[in-house]
Amino acid sequence: MRMLTRARRPGPLVAIALLYLAAATGIMLWRDISISPDYILLLCVPIALLSGRFLGFLRDWIPFVAIFLGYEAMRGIAPKVGIAPHVDDIAHIETVLFGGHVPSAVLQAATPGTPGRLLAYLCTVVYFCHFVFPFGLGLVLWLSNRTQFVRYTMCLMAMSFLAFFVFLLLPTAPPWYADNAGVVSGVTKLINTTLPSYISPYYHTLNPNPVAAFPSLHAAYPLLGYLALRPIYPRAAWVALAWVMLVAFSVVYLGEHWAVDVFGGWIFAVGCWAAFMRFLVPHVRILQMTQREAIATRSGEPAVV
Repeated sequence: MRMLTRARRPGPLVAIALLYLAAATGIMLWRDISISPDYILLLCVPIALLSGRFLGFLRDWIPFVAIFLGYEAMRGIAPKVGIAPHVDDIAHIETVLFGGHVPSAVLQAATPGTPGRLLAYLCTVVYFCHFVFPFGLGLVLWLSNRTQFVRYTMCLMAMSFLAFFVFLLLPTAPPWYADNAGVVSGVTKLINTTLPSYISPYYHTLNPNPVAAFPSLHAAYPLLGYLALRPIYPRAAWVALAWVMLVAFSVVYLGEHWAVDVFGGWIFAVGCWAAFMRFLVPHVRILQMTQREAIATRSGEPAVV
């Protein structure tokens, strides 16, 4: 029987894709262009052409983006249900865990003046990469191991829709909202100070539900990406883990999430990925790696299929 040939390493193309997406994202932020899933899909088209798998790209990505956009449209429904958001109780849990302190208030108070201003801008950029990271990581997985890409995108969508029902039935207000309500003090909604007024409609498009703080999908998406990337690129996964920490710091510093929200997002991501791998992957053929993919994964070398 003919031996399986080792697939070519997609490393250079992955590096090109990451540099290209980073540059494009920087330009879009600079020019105040919305970084939405449909725009990111269009940005990925040149990489798909370079890969020589353009039809496969359309087959794999269009359903994912269509479902993702559907989810984004649904998020605006939750605030209209009329369930009062949890404010006092989540603030109480936060202060109990942190010895009477609110991490957002402590961090903002610790960085006054110009350093705090610069940090707020940096954290705002990180915050607005909410879509860029999962799509960029999805592109890396798609170039390296299609089965892992399918696992990741399916789990990402399942986790998002599960979170939607939590937001629907258990709306939770962020720290800046609690400050406005007089429940806590010292938390400024820093995004209002770092974004020009003419970009504010874009912010509301990104975050149509202001009382969907718990669990934090800003925290959950990067951790899920780390879990999906680790078997394919073990060393690069450490970079993804560093991004997980940076996002966690940013959303708390900006007052957009409680630390409790971040912990909840992490637990949500780990639980969804573990359940997905345990109960779905062994029984769904499309989620099972080919022999070539399995060999490449065990040897630590991604396989292009």
